[in-house]
Amino acid sequence: MVRILQQSHGLAAFERAISLAHQSKREVLFSQVTLIDEVDPLQFYEAGYKLYQGERSFWQDRTGELTLVGAGNAQTFTSNKKNERFIDIKKQWNEFLLEAVRTGENHAGTGPVAVGGFSFDPRQEAELEWTNFSNGYFQLPSFMLTVNAKGDCFLTSNIVCSEFDDSKKLWERMQEERNQLLSDTEESMKDVSVIKTTEIEPVKWKTSLTSVVKRLKKGEMEKVVLARKILVDFDGKKRSDTVLERLRDDQSASFIFSLEVLDSCFIGATPERLVKKSDEHILSTCLAGSIARGATLEEDQHLSDLLLNDEKNLHEHELVVRMITENLKDLCREVTVPSSPALMKIRDIQHLYTPVKGIAQKGMSVVDFVDRLHPTPALGGTPTHLAMDVIQKEEKMNRGFYAAPVGWMDAEGNGEFAVAIRSGLLHDRHAYLYAGCGVVKDSNAESEYQETLIKFRPMLRAVGGTMQ
Repeated sequence: MVRILQQSHGLAAFERAISLAHQSKREVLFSQVTLIDEVDPLQFYEAGYKLYQGERSFWQDRTGELTLVGAGNAQTFTSNKKNERFIDIKKQWNEFLLEAVRTGENHAGTGPVAVGGFSFDPRQEAELEWTNFSNGYFQLPSFMLTVNAKGDCFLTSNIVCSEFDDSKKLWERMQEERNQLLSDTEESMKDVSVIKTTEIEPVKWKTSLTSVVKRLKKGEMEKVVLARKILVDFDGKKRSDTVLERLRDDQSASFIFSLEVLDSCFIGATPERLVKKSDEHILSTCLAGSIARGATLEEDQHLSDLLLNDEKNLHEHELVVRMITENLKDLCREVTVPSSPALMKIRDIQHLYTPVKGIAQKGMSVVDFVDRLHPTPALGGTPTHLAMDVIQKEEKMNRGFYAAPVGWMDAEGNGEFAVAIRSGLLHDRHAYLYAGCGVVKDSNAESEYQETLIKFRPMLRAVGGTMQ
């Protein structure tokens, strides 16, 4: 049993929340933070399976400074608006928090924190695998584990109180569920096997890419990002727990995330940050232009030198830097950009990388920055509106949350969002995995196809599959 090390006087605060709900005739959030024994985040995630299957979330930043694990769903925030989904979610979140009663110590990533994301393009036609998700979808976990860089573990308990609730019964239920979740119950987890891996119309995808290149050579656009998907079939329902465990072992230098919605789970390990807001400090990442890793140190260095001096990749990267910098200037008092890119190396691939920092104007939420920055040229193209139209026409699939913002936000407007590449959707006995590449006028269909094969590798390994 995981011990609660620092118990706040939560009952009095809880009764205050119940009283507010009775007075206002509206729902009031009670949120309690307690310090607990050290617990492995993945163990906590797995412990939530019995009680909260289909209502779990996981977030680990790429530096290991913050891990969030959600179990249960105290409140859901959804939006199917096409043009104002970011504003809609922000408004719902802020209104929900107006009369919230909070108790316990306040640390980064504790208290009311909503975990979720947005779809890549709400104009895309719906596909069966994405029916559980809306254009904006966030969960406020009933119980959330927060682990910081020092290894401190905090448990946030969230209850939504209404005027009709019996305070004694509701409090006892929260205590009972919390104790059950923190109990040392180990359950053997049987994994399933891959039956088959299928590429979805790769020849048509190459043909579409060649057609887009012709348009780029005519000067219609500067860049378009084209993605494709593969289907992995299993001999049983694939649990997200096993995939998370492999991703954590295999992709420790990436953002690792999981978002369960009913019988589906969007999951992945992405190297790309969209934006992080910590008080007034803003950090965004420009990640575009890539090449494989080498089998030896010498080969890896040779490939690094090629990437750093490749005109096509440098141009592709500069488009992203330019767009992110310009958009941040509209929301920040000052912006700082390095003069040249560095390299970000992960297991299968290396990318050109430029961090962009800023000081936010007053009153800005992390969602305001997500709204302004998505989609970046790294996942959409340039000019944005033309590239998005081409994607909608040529890809002939719904990206869902792939290549879109996924992350978390707190009650103060802070949070962090990654760009959900190297990701996939688990749905029943299937996994839909996604990968894309930046297409410019010098692109070649076969080489871009080979690049997507490299980008599929992390998720294929994580689900236990191989490319046939």
